[in-house]
Amino acid sequence: MASSSDYFEFVRRTPTTLRHIPLTDLPPRNPEARSDKIRISPVPADAAIRAFYLNERNHGRYLVPPPLISSSGFVPPALITLLMRKKKNGALGVKFVPSGGQGSRPDEITNMEGALHSFVTPVIGICEIAGDYRYHGKHGIVAFGDDAVEDRRQRKRLTRTVVLSASIMLDFEDVSIMLKVCCLEGHEIIGKDKGPVWNVMRIDDKQIDEKRHSYDEALKRHMIYHLKSSGSMPSRREVTYAMDVKSTVKFLEDAIHLKEDKAAMIIGRFSEIQTGRIISLELLFNAAVHQVQNELSALEAMCPQGYVYTYDPASIFAQKIGAPILNRLVLLAFAHFSAHNTFHNLRVFAFNDYAEKRGVALARASLSAQSHVMIIPAAQGALLVIHNNSDAFGQNIETEWETGSLDGAVGFNCSGAASLERSRPDLLSFVSPPWKH
Repeated sequence: MASSSDYFEFVRRTPTTLRHIPLTDLPPRNPEARSDKIRISPVPADAAIRAFYLNERNHGRYLVPPPLISSSGFVPPALITLLMRKKKNGALGVKFVPSGGQGSRPDEITNMEGALHSFVTPVIGICEIAGDYRYHGKHGIVAFGDDAVEDRRQRKRLTRTVVLSASIMLDFEDVSIMLKVCCLEGHEIIGKDKGPVWNVMRIDDKQIDEKRHSYDEALKRHMIYHLKSSGSMPSRREVTYAMDVKSTVKFLEDAIHLKEDKAAMIIGRFSEIQTGRIISLELLFNAAVHQVQNELSALEAMCPQGYVYTYDPASIFAQKIGAPILNRLVLLAFAHFSAHNTFHNLRVFAFNDYAEKRGVALARASLSAQSHVMIIPAAQGALLVIHNNSDAFGQNIETEWETGSLDGAVGFNCSGAASLERSRPDLLSFVSPPWKH
């Protein structure tokens, strides 16, 4: 367990290095796995792959390992447990909803707890997927088919072994999550650290608006303390200059290309987005830095054979801030770590440029120090890393229908839901840093 001295050493410092995760802290994995080969799975040819792997738990079997949960040091074990075990079944476009009355199960994850899920990243080292994602008027996959043995009753589905990152994107789907954290208000907000260990609010208290709002305000201040170098947010009237959207995009692109220290460049930078709200770019950059640190630390440890990282630009989760700003903040965070680290096992960075035509060029600039990494617009080779960025509030990977979204297509057609199944006994067995639960 991390000591208090380790914790306070970490406080309010922009991380510059990836964490080393010892082999003993990793869940079972196959260091020789590769994604360019199709394999015969145990799934019957006429079975839905998600349902098959979930149904195996009814027989006391989990055929796929639990995730490695890579988290930031300011998220306590009690909250990690809540976020991983207490999501509602589905949450498409829905955040915290107070108890609906008799017989309905009250929500357990408040809006600011959901915001903190962006700093808790589950990564599944062995995930079987039954096809490659394609969009043809609707979301879906091109299935690999089955092994075509003569006896149809014995046929098994063909799958590709991949790594599934269930990272939670910074949530700007509406104004109630990350916009609440990064947006300036009419008064100064002084961040306040809650310390290395704290308990989450009781579920009954979360249904009482006044108590929940006070609790969420404390969590927001906790994030501000850790994500701003000053530990505070100025009032709106104190900020005399905020870049418009066009200037913000140019500033972030320039920052990606320049060799200067990224963390220093963005201190005190603000942007006025289309709605007229003013946001702190420094806070959002540091949020992206923690996300990249958590995910790449896990992937470098889990994929010694090399991996192909895929990046699908934000869309739904960027609605209130704009995808151009959010995507560039993430690429700036990659550039920040690239300047201080060698990504030894990253082979290919594949940027899906269907909605962001400058994405590949910006990704190439952000990873310019990684001369061994190929930057491409589509994925190929090694151990493929795919994403299911569904939601902090709902177990969409287990419930979302195939055609609803990219996440739905991935979740419906892979074994990932079984690895993340909320009641599996070993769900929280591999957490980095290794907190006690």
